[in-house]
Amino acid sequence: MHIDTEDSKQLLAEVGRFARGRIADATAHPDAPIESVLLEELTREANNLGILSLATAESGFSIWEDCHQAEAMAFNIGALRHIGYANPGVAFAWHRIALARSLAEQVGFELDEVNILGTTLVSTGHYGLARTSVSRWLKAIDLQDDEVRLLTDWLDRRAHATTVYAPQAWQTMLWPIWRSGRIAWQLVGRDSLEVKPCRAQHGLDELSSFQVRGTSASGEIRAPDDEESRFIYGRLLKMDMIGLLAIAAGALVRGQELARNYSTIRKQGGKIIASHSAVQQMLSEIEVARHQADVALDAFARPIDEIDPGAVAATRASTHTLLCHAANQVMQVHGGIGYMREVGPEKLVRDQNMLKLLAGGTREVYSFLAGWIGEFA
Repeated sequence: MHIDTEDSKQLLAEVGRFARGRIADATAHPDAPIESVLLEELTREANNLGILSLATAESGFSIWEDCHQAEAMAFNIGALRHIGYANPGVAFAWHRIALARSLAEQVGFELDEVNILGTTLVSTGHYGLARTSVSRWLKAIDLQDDEVRLLTDWLDRRAHATTVYAPQAWQTMLWPIWRSGRIAWQLVGRDSLEVKPCRAQHGLDELSSFQVRGTSASGEIRAPDDEESRFIYGRLLKMDMIGLLAIAAGALVRGQELARNYSTIRKQGGKIIASHSAVQQMLSEIEVARHQADVALDAFARPIDEIDPGAVAATRASTHTLLCHAANQVMQVHGGIGYMREVGPEKLVRDQNMLKLLAGGTREVYSFLAGWIGEFA
């Protein structure tokens, strides 16, 4: 579906109203994560509004349904920012559900919406980004035998468990596997996997964490040819990283509001703390991070296939580090009360840290870039 700039603005305004009203209100207590039934209710409402589309048989305009035009990418990024502002955990769940739908349509899987939170997606192997090997494979560089072995091991779902962050009710997994020297895709039901619930994760309290391992009941597999395989995986990786950055940027906007509001009512030494130079420094650092995230995301508001994966990885590594620092500054502005779970900044710090570590995190990005920019340059 084609939309113009004005359409995108109107759609984003509607998403913003839904996010700041319905989602933010429903998740207003950072010390009390929402129950699965409420997440399901919110997801159904998002589907009814067209913000989220859960079935590949339908077409419309929702998150990650279209990435081929600048206005569509502006909508995808803006929608995730709005939802990330309201609640990063909800935003992450919907981001991965939307990615699963987009990928399923590309490779030929059919999804339905019998279970509203049924399908989730994993974009990498059982750890990180497989260092330089995956980026060299994406660039069609001839791989050494040890690199092939590394990629084979990286995507061996039966030999290694994968940590999954998803709604408690997920029923279907879509993830990459290694087949015949390229990345293929597997859609497998939860009842055909070994699933072990984990202790509560560091952040994204609205979701649950699991250790998931494949079994001999492999599920459906789609294996595109070499060129298409690289194209699809490269596109998915870009969408995932951009989405995580958009969610994190939206969450910081909420944190910046908390910091500004608190600094104008809290007094120390007989005057409002916003007048203290140390607090002004912290507020300025938050503004710098927010501005850099805005600039980075604006640069990605163009057709996804025109965006360089190396640019996305490099931007994410630098910008997300700043966002995590800014989240910590939000907490520091609040002083000791910022560490209390019921206030909000403490959860912002944890959520930002989690978003930074997902989809390969920012530590492996440097190795990924080494393979992308040249022969181990």
